[in-house]
Amino acid sequence: MRELLTSTTLLLCLGACVADCADAAPATPPPQDAQRAATPPSSQPAPTSGVPRPLVVGDQAPPITVTTWLQGPALALEAAGGPKVVVLLFVATESEPCRASLAELDRLHNEYAARGVAVIGLAAEPVAQVGAFVTRFEPALRCRLAADRARTTTAAYCDAVGVGFVPYAFVIGPQRQVAWHGHPQQPELRQIVTELLSGTYDRERASRLVSRARSVHELETTFRDACAEQAWHAALLALDALLDNGAPPRRLLRYKLSILLGELGQVAEAEALARELQERYADDAAFLNSVAWDVVSDPRLYVRAPGIGLRLARVAYRASAGKQAAVADTYARALYVVGRVDLAAQMQRCAVALSWDEQKEAHQLTLGFYERCLSLQAEVDAEQALRKDQD
Repeated sequence: MRELLTSTTLLLCLGACVADCADAAPATPPPQDAQRAATPPSSQPAPTSGVPRPLVVGDQAPPITVTTWLQGPALALEAAGGPKVVVLLFVATESEPCRASLAELDRLHNEYAARGVAVIGLAAEPVAQVGAFVTRFEPALRCRLAADRARTTTAAYCDAVGVGFVPYAFVIGPQRQVAWHGHPQQPELRQIVTELLSGTYDRERASRLVSRARSVHELETTFRDACAEQAWHAALLALDALLDNGAPPRRLLRYKLSILLGELGQVAEAEALARELQERYADDAAFLNSVAWDVVSDPRLYVRAPGIGLRLARVAYRASAGKQAAVADTYARALYVVGRVDLAAQMQRCAVALSWDEQKEAHQLTLGFYERCLSLQAEVDAEQALRKDQD
Protein backbone atom coordinates (compact mmCIF):
# COMPACT_ATOMS: atom_id res chain seq x y z
CA MET A 1 0.00 0.00 0.00
CA ARG A 2 0.98 3.56 -0.51
CA GLU A 3 0.17 6.46 1.72
CA LEU A 4 -1.75 9.40 0.25
CA LEU A 5 -0.30 12.62 1.62
CA THR A 6 -3.50 14.52 2.32
CA SER A 7 -3.96 17.15 5.02
CA THR A 8 -5.17 14.36 7.31
CA THR A 9 -2.14 12.16 6.86
CA LEU A 10 0.14 15.14 7.29
CA LEU A 11 -1.07 15.28 10.88
CA LEU A 12 0.47 11.83 11.32
CA CYS A 13 3.61 12.70 9.38
CA LEU A 14 6.09 12.51 12.20
CA GLY A 15 4.41 9.77 14.21
CA ALA A 16 6.19 6.56 15.03
CA CYS A 17 6.18 3.37 13.01
CA VAL A 18 6.08 1.00 15.97
CA ALA A 19 8.20 -2.09 16.00
CA ASP A 20 5.25 -4.45 16.44
CA CYS A 21 3.74 -4.85 12.97
CA ALA A 22 0.52 -6.36 14.29
CA ASP A 23 -1.17 -2.99 14.00
CA ALA A 24 0.00 -2.29 10.45
CA ALA A 25 -2.74 -1.83 7.85
CA PRO A 26 -3.16 -4.69 5.35
CA ALA A 27 -1.87 -4.28 1.83
CA THR A 28 -4.40 -2.99 -0.71
CA PRO A 29 -4.01 -2.79 -4.50
CA PRO A 30 -2.51 -0.99 -6.29
CA PRO A 31 -0.78 1.45 -3.89
CA GLN A 32 2.63 0.93 -2.27
CA ASP A 33 3.40 0.62 1.43
CA ALA A 34 2.11 3.44 3.64
CA GLN A 35 4.58 4.59 6.22
CA ARG A 36 4.82 7.09 8.98
CA ALA A 37 8.09 8.92 9.31
CA ALA A 38 10.33 7.67 12.09
CA THR A 39 12.07 10.48 13.91
CA PRO A 40 14.95 10.66 16.38
CA PRO A 41 13.98 10.46 20.05
CA SER A 42 14.08 13.37 22.42
CA SER A 43 16.75 13.44 25.09
CA GLN A 44 16.11 11.04 27.93
CA PRO A 45 15.16 12.30 31.42
CA ALA A 46 17.54 11.77 34.29
CA PRO A 47 17.03 8.42 36.01
CA THR A 48 15.12 8.35 39.24
CA SER A 49 15.35 6.01 42.18
CA GLY A 50 13.99 2.58 41.32
CA VAL A 51 13.96 3.29 37.57
CA PRO A 52 16.58 1.52 35.42
CA ARG A 53 19.20 3.89 34.08
CA PRO A 54 18.64 4.54 30.37
CA LEU A 55 21.21 3.42 27.82
CA VAL A 56 23.45 6.34 26.81
CA VAL A 57 26.42 6.90 24.53
CA GLY A 58 29.50 5.39 26.16
CA ASP A 59 27.64 2.58 27.93
CA GLN A 60 28.60 -1.04 27.40
CA ALA A 61 26.45 -2.43 24.60
CA PRO A 62 23.91 -5.08 25.70
CA PRO A 63 24.39 -8.57 24.23
CA ILE A 64 22.56 -9.60 21.07
CA THR A 65 20.37 -12.42 22.34
CA VAL A 66 18.45 -13.45 19.22
CA THR A 67 18.58 -17.14 18.35
CA THR A 68 17.23 -17.15 14.79
CA TRP A 69 19.56 -15.72 12.14
CA LEU A 70 17.97 -15.69 8.69
CA GLN A 71 20.75 -14.01 6.75
CA GLY A 72 24.46 -14.32 7.52
CA PRO A 73 26.20 -15.99 10.46
CA ALA A 74 25.29 -15.35 14.10
CA LEU A 75 27.27 -12.66 15.85
CA ALA A 76 28.05 -12.36 19.56
CA LEU A 77 29.42 -9.00 20.70
CA GLU A 78 31.43 -10.60 23.46
CA ALA A 79 33.20 -13.07 21.14
CA ALA A 80 36.87 -12.43 20.40
CA GLY A 81 37.98 -11.63 16.90
CA GLY A 82 34.68 -10.14 15.83
CA PRO A 83 34.09 -7.04 13.70
CA LYS A 84 35.54 -3.71 14.80
CA VAL A 85 32.25 -1.85 14.40
CA VAL A 86 28.72 -3.20 14.56
CA VAL A 87 25.66 -1.35 13.25
CA LEU A 88 22.34 -2.61 14.62
CA LEU A 89 19.29 -1.59 12.63
CA PHE A 90 15.87 -2.30 14.16
CA VAL A 91 13.24 -2.65 11.44
CA ALA A 92 9.71 -3.76 10.64
CA THR A 93 9.29 -5.79 7.46
CA GLU A 94 6.09 -4.01 6.36
CA SER A 95 7.68 -0.55 6.67
CA GLU A 96 8.87 1.21 3.52
CA PRO A 97 11.23 3.52 5.48
CA CYS A 98 12.69 0.42 7.11
CA ARG A 99 13.27 -1.25 3.77
CA ALA A 100 14.89 1.89 2.39
CA SER A 101 17.13 2.19 5.47
CA LEU A 102 18.07 -1.49 5.31
CA ALA A 103 19.00 -1.16 1.65
CA GLU A 104 21.17 1.87 2.47
CA LEU A 105 22.93 0.11 5.34
CA ASP A 106 23.42 -2.97 3.18
CA ARG A 107 25.38 -0.72 0.83
CA LEU A 108 27.39 0.48 3.83
CA HIS A 109 28.05 -3.17 4.74
CA ASN A 110 29.27 -3.94 1.23
CA GLU A 111 31.53 -0.90 1.30
CA TYR A 112 33.03 -1.39 4.76
CA ALA A 113 32.85 -5.14 5.46
CA ALA A 114 36.47 -5.62 4.49
CA ARG A 115 37.45 -2.98 7.07
CA GLY A 116 35.68 -4.77 9.89
CA VAL A 117 32.13 -3.36 9.87
CA ALA A 118 29.12 -5.64 10.37
CA VAL A 119 25.54 -4.52 9.75
CA ILE A 120 22.73 -6.43 11.46
CA GLY A 121 19.04 -5.95 10.74
CA LEU A 122 16.75 -7.01 13.60
CA ALA A 123 12.97 -7.40 13.32
CA ALA A 124 10.79 -8.14 16.34
CA GLU A 125 8.48 -10.33 14.27
CA PRO A 126 7.75 -14.03 13.63
CA VAL A 127 10.54 -15.97 12.00
CA ALA A 128 8.43 -16.91 8.97
CA GLN A 129 7.53 -13.29 8.30
CA VAL A 130 11.14 -12.14 8.48
CA GLY A 131 12.25 -15.08 6.34
CA ALA A 132 9.75 -14.20 3.62
CA PHE A 133 10.96 -10.61 3.74
CA VAL A 134 14.58 -11.71 3.20
CA THR A 135 13.60 -13.95 0.30
CA ARG A 136 11.80 -11.26 -1.68
CA PHE A 137 14.03 -8.29 -0.86
CA GLU A 138 15.36 -6.62 -4.02
CA PRO A 139 18.29 -6.50 -4.53
CA ALA A 140 19.29 -9.44 -2.34
CA LEU A 141 20.71 -8.46 1.03
CA ARG A 142 24.26 -9.36 2.04
CA CYS A 143 24.22 -8.05 5.59
CA ARG A 144 23.03 -10.10 8.56
CA LEU A 145 19.33 -10.26 9.40
CA ALA A 146 17.73 -11.86 12.45
CA ALA A 147 14.28 -12.31 14.00
CA ASP A 148 13.96 -10.96 17.55
CA ARG A 149 10.52 -12.42 18.19
CA ALA A 150 10.94 -12.34 21.98
CA ARG A 151 12.00 -8.67 21.79
CA THR A 152 14.86 -9.23 24.22
CA THR A 153 17.42 -7.38 22.11
CA THR A 154 14.86 -4.78 21.03
CA ALA A 155 14.06 -4.09 24.67
CA ALA A 156 17.73 -3.93 25.67
CA TYR A 157 18.39 -1.26 23.04
CA CYS A 158 15.29 0.57 21.79
CA ASP A 159 13.26 0.43 25.00
CA ALA A 160 16.33 1.44 26.98
CA VAL A 161 16.59 4.75 25.09
CA GLY A 162 12.83 5.35 25.04
CA VAL A 163 12.28 4.58 21.36
CA GLY A 164 9.08 2.89 20.28
CA PHE A 165 9.41 3.25 16.50
CA VAL A 166 11.47 1.92 13.65
CA PRO A 167 13.74 2.22 11.76
CA TYR A 168 16.26 3.02 14.48
CA ALA A 169 19.98 2.33 14.53
CA PHE A 170 22.79 1.84 17.05
CA VAL A 171 26.51 1.96 16.31
CA ILE A 172 28.75 -0.13 18.57
CA GLY A 173 32.47 0.59 18.69
CA PRO A 174 35.56 -1.63 18.99
CA GLN A 175 35.37 -1.63 22.82
CA ARG A 176 31.75 -2.75 22.52
CA GLN A 177 30.38 0.53 23.80
CA VAL A 178 27.38 2.34 22.37
CA ALA A 179 28.99 4.94 20.11
CA TRP A 180 25.85 6.57 18.71
CA HIS A 181 22.15 5.95 18.13
CA GLY A 182 19.52 7.63 15.99
CA HIS A 183 17.58 7.46 12.76
CA PRO A 184 19.56 5.49 10.15
CA GLN A 185 19.07 8.15 7.48
CA GLN A 186 20.94 10.73 9.53
CA PRO A 187 24.38 11.40 7.99
CA GLU A 188 25.93 11.08 11.46
CA LEU A 189 25.68 7.28 11.25
CA ARG A 190 28.20 6.97 8.44
CA GLN A 191 30.36 9.69 10.01
CA ILE A 192 30.51 7.82 13.33
CA VAL A 193 31.43 4.56 11.59
CA THR A 194 34.22 6.29 9.68
CA GLU A 195 35.54 7.98 12.84
CA LEU A 196 35.57 4.69 14.76
CA LEU A 197 37.57 3.03 12.00
CA SER A 198 40.04 5.91 11.73
CA GLY A 199 40.50 6.40 15.48
CA THR A 200 39.09 9.95 15.44
CA TYR A 201 35.85 9.14 17.27
CA ASP A 202 34.86 11.69 19.96
CA ARG A 203 32.36 10.34 22.50
CA GLU A 204 31.35 13.79 23.76
CA ARG A 205 30.61 14.98 20.25
CA ALA A 206 28.59 11.85 19.53
CA SER A 207 26.61 12.39 22.71
CA ARG A 208 25.82 15.97 21.67
CA LEU A 209 24.60 14.75 18.28
CA VAL A 210 22.18 12.38 19.98
CA SER A 211 20.99 15.08 22.40
CA ARG A 212 20.23 17.42 19.52
CA ALA A 213 17.04 15.41 19.02
CA ARG A 214 15.37 17.57 21.69
CA SER A 215 15.23 20.61 19.40
CA VAL A 216 14.07 18.38 16.56
CA HIS A 217 11.24 17.09 18.75
CA GLU A 218 10.08 20.64 19.47
CA LEU A 219 10.04 21.47 15.76
CA GLU A 220 8.04 18.32 15.07
CA THR A 221 5.41 19.52 17.53
CA THR A 222 5.28 22.91 15.81
CA PHE A 223 4.83 21.23 12.44
CA ARG A 224 2.03 18.96 13.67
CA ASP A 225 0.22 21.90 15.28
CA ALA A 226 0.52 23.95 12.08
CA CYS A 227 -0.91 21.09 10.01
CA ALA A 228 -3.80 20.66 12.46
CA GLU A 229 -4.63 24.35 12.06
CA GLN A 230 -4.03 24.20 8.28
CA ALA A 231 -1.44 26.96 8.71
CA TRP A 232 0.54 25.74 5.74
CA HIS A 233 3.09 28.55 5.54
CA ALA A 234 3.96 27.95 9.19
CA ALA A 235 4.20 24.23 8.48
CA LEU A 236 6.69 24.92 5.67
CA LEU A 237 8.81 27.03 7.99
CA ALA A 238 8.87 24.19 10.53
CA LEU A 239 9.80 21.69 7.80
CA ASP A 240 12.70 23.85 6.63
CA ALA A 241 13.89 24.21 10.23
CA LEU A 242 13.75 20.44 10.70
CA LEU A 243 15.81 19.95 7.56
CA ASP A 244 18.33 22.54 8.76
CA ASN A 245 18.59 20.68 12.08
CA GLY A 246 19.60 17.43 10.41
CA ALA A 247 16.29 15.56 10.57
CA PRO A 248 16.08 12.71 8.02
CA PRO A 249 15.17 14.58 4.84
CA ARG A 250 13.34 12.18 2.56
CA ARG A 251 10.00 12.04 4.31
CA LEU A 252 10.06 15.75 5.10
CA LEU A 253 10.70 16.62 1.45
CA ARG A 254 7.70 14.53 0.44
CA TYR A 255 5.52 16.52 2.83
CA LYS A 256 6.96 19.77 1.55
CA LEU A 257 6.10 18.91 -2.05
CA SER A 258 2.60 17.86 -1.03
CA ILE A 259 1.98 21.12 0.84
CA LEU A 260 3.39 23.31 -1.94
CA LEU A 261 1.33 21.65 -4.64
CA GLY A 262 -1.75 20.29 -2.90
CA GLU A 263 -2.43 22.80 -0.14
CA LEU A 264 -0.94 26.06 -1.46
CA GLY A 265 -1.06 25.51 -5.21
CA GLN A 266 2.43 26.92 -5.66
CA VAL A 267 3.20 25.09 -8.88
CA ALA A 268 6.46 26.88 -9.74
CA GLU A 269 7.91 26.21 -6.29
CA ALA A 270 6.75 22.59 -6.45
CA GLU A 271 8.33 22.16 -9.89
CA ALA A 272 11.63 23.54 -8.58
CA LEU A 273 11.57 21.18 -5.59
CA ALA A 274 10.78 18.22 -7.83
CA ARG A 275 13.75 19.05 -10.07
CA GLU A 276 15.96 19.24 -6.98
CA LEU A 277 14.76 15.81 -5.84
CA GLN A 278 15.40 14.31 -9.28
CA GLU A 279 18.99 15.54 -9.24
CA ARG A 280 19.74 14.92 -5.57
CA TYR A 281 18.25 11.42 -5.42
CA ALA A 282 18.80 10.30 -9.01
CA ASP A 283 20.05 6.89 -7.85
CA ASP A 284 17.41 6.33 -5.15
CA ALA A 285 14.64 4.50 -6.99
CA ALA A 286 12.63 3.73 -3.85
CA PHE A 287 12.46 7.34 -2.68
CA LEU A 288 11.70 8.87 -6.08
CA ASN A 289 9.06 6.20 -6.61
CA SER A 290 7.37 7.17 -3.34
CA VAL A 291 7.34 10.85 -4.29
CA ALA A 292 6.04 10.07 -7.77
CA TRP A 293 3.22 7.99 -6.31
CA ASP A 294 2.28 10.85 -3.96
CA VAL A 295 1.66 12.97 -7.05
CA VAL A 296 0.06 10.56 -9.51
CA SER A 297 -2.32 9.07 -6.93
CA ASP A 298 -3.69 12.37 -5.59
CA PRO A 299 -5.93 14.48 -7.89
CA ARG A 300 -5.13 17.59 -5.83
CA LEU A 301 -1.54 17.23 -7.01
CA TYR A 302 -1.61 15.80 -10.51
CA VAL A 303 -4.33 18.09 -11.89
CA ARG A 304 -2.05 21.04 -11.12
CA ALA A 305 1.21 19.56 -12.39
CA PRO A 306 0.91 16.11 -13.99
CA GLY A 307 4.42 16.45 -15.39
CA ILE A 308 5.97 16.31 -11.92
CA GLY A 309 4.74 12.77 -11.30
CA LEU A 310 5.67 11.64 -14.80
CA ARG A 311 9.24 12.93 -14.60
CA LEU A 312 9.82 11.56 -11.09
CA ALA A 313 8.42 8.17 -12.09
CA ARG A 314 10.62 8.09 -15.20
CA VAL A 315 13.79 8.81 -13.22
CA ALA A 316 12.80 6.23 -10.58
CA TYR A 317 12.27 3.63 -13.31
CA ARG A 318 15.69 4.32 -14.77
CA ALA A 319 17.30 4.15 -11.33
CA SER A 320 15.67 0.75 -10.75
CA ALA A 321 17.02 -0.50 -14.10
CA GLY A 322 13.47 -1.58 -14.87
CA LYS A 323 13.66 -4.41 -12.33
CA GLN A 324 11.26 -3.34 -9.56
CA ALA A 325 7.56 -4.07 -9.85
CA ALA A 326 6.38 -1.21 -7.62
CA VAL A 327 8.38 1.32 -9.64
CA ALA A 328 6.96 0.04 -12.94
CA ASP A 329 3.47 0.20 -11.42
CA THR A 330 3.95 3.87 -10.50
CA TYR A 331 5.37 4.73 -13.90
CA ALA A 332 2.36 3.09 -15.54
CA ARG A 333 0.05 5.21 -13.38
CA ALA A 334 1.95 8.37 -14.37
CA LEU A 335 1.58 7.49 -18.05
CA TYR A 336 -2.13 6.91 -17.54
CA VAL A 337 -2.53 10.30 -15.82
CA VAL A 338 -1.05 12.13 -18.84
CA GLY A 339 -3.30 10.23 -21.25
CA ARG A 340 -0.96 7.55 -22.62
CA VAL A 341 -3.08 4.56 -21.72
CA ASP A 342 -1.35 2.44 -24.34
CA LEU A 343 2.04 2.99 -22.74
CA ALA A 344 0.51 2.62 -19.28
CA ALA A 345 -0.77 -0.86 -20.16
CA GLN A 346 2.61 -1.78 -21.63
CA MET A 347 4.42 -0.67 -18.47
CA GLN A 348 1.88 -2.38 -16.23
CA ARG A 349 2.57 -5.66 -18.00
CA CYS A 350 6.19 -5.20 -16.91
CA ALA A 351 5.00 -4.62 -13.33
CA VAL A 352 2.98 -7.84 -13.40
CA ALA A 353 5.92 -9.81 -14.78
CA LEU A 354 8.20 -8.48 -12.03
CA SER A 355 5.69 -8.95 -9.19
CA TRP A 356 6.17 -11.34 -6.31
CA ASP A 357 3.10 -13.27 -5.19
CA GLU A 358 1.68 -10.68 -2.77
CA GLN A 359 1.86 -7.95 -5.44
CA LYS A 360 0.76 -9.84 -8.52
CA GLU A 361 -3.01 -9.78 -7.92
CA ALA A 362 -3.07 -6.01 -7.34
CA HIS A 363 -0.89 -5.27 -10.35
CA GLN A 364 -2.93 -7.63 -12.54
CA LEU A 365 -6.11 -5.85 -11.45
CA THR A 366 -4.63 -2.50 -12.49
CA LEU A 367 -3.52 -3.96 -15.83
CA GLY A 368 -7.08 -5.12 -16.46
CA PHE A 369 -8.31 -1.58 -15.88
CA TYR A 370 -5.86 -0.11 -18.39
CA GLU A 371 -6.77 -2.75 -20.96
CA ARG A 372 -10.47 -2.00 -20.54
CA CYS A 373 -9.68 1.69 -21.04
CA LEU A 374 -7.87 0.83 -24.28
CA SER A 375 -10.86 -1.17 -25.47
CA LEU A 376 -13.20 1.71 -24.69
CA GLN A 377 -10.89 4.13 -26.48
CA ALA A 378 -11.05 1.95 -29.58
CA GLU A 379 -14.84 1.92 -29.31
CA VAL A 380 -14.98 5.71 -29.04
CA ASP A 381 -12.56 6.10 -31.97
CA ALA A 382 -14.74 3.83 -34.10
CA GLU A 383 -17.83 5.86 -33.24
CA GLN A 384 -16.05 9.08 -34.15
CA ALA A 385 -14.88 7.65 -37.46
CA LEU A 386 -18.40 6.45 -38.30
CA ARG A 387 -19.88 9.85 -37.43
CA LYS A 388 -17.29 11.57 -39.60
CA ASP A 389 -18.17 9.31 -42.55
CA GLN A 390 -21.87 10.01 -42.08
CA ASP A 391 -21.24 13.77 -42.03
